Amino acid sequence: MIKNLTVAAFVLISATSTAFANGILSNIASPIAKITQDHGNAGDTAASVSNPEVRFRVLDNGMVERTNSRFDTSMMIDPSAELRERNRR
Repeated sequence: MIKNLTVAAFVLISATSTAFANGILSNIASPIAKITQDHGNAGDTAASVSNPEVRFRVLDNGMVERTNSRFDTSMMIDPSAELRERNRR
C-alpha cells in the first residue's frame, strides 16, 4: 500500500511540475496574462478589468509596455526575462 502511494505521489509530482513549467497557456486565460507571460503578438493590447486606467501593449521588440493613465506612468516589462528567471529556480 505504501509502495503504491509512493509511486502515485511521484507520478503526480513529476507530471504537474512539467505541466506548470512548460505548459501552454489556457485559452480561458485573461488577455493580460497572455501578454505578460510572453504569449502576445506585437500590437496586442489589454486593459485591466479591475482598473481600466491600466493598459498593457506588446511592442515590436517583444517588450510589454504597462501604462497608467491616471498617474501618467509607464513601465517596460520583459516577459521572456521573467520566464527565464522563474525557470532558473
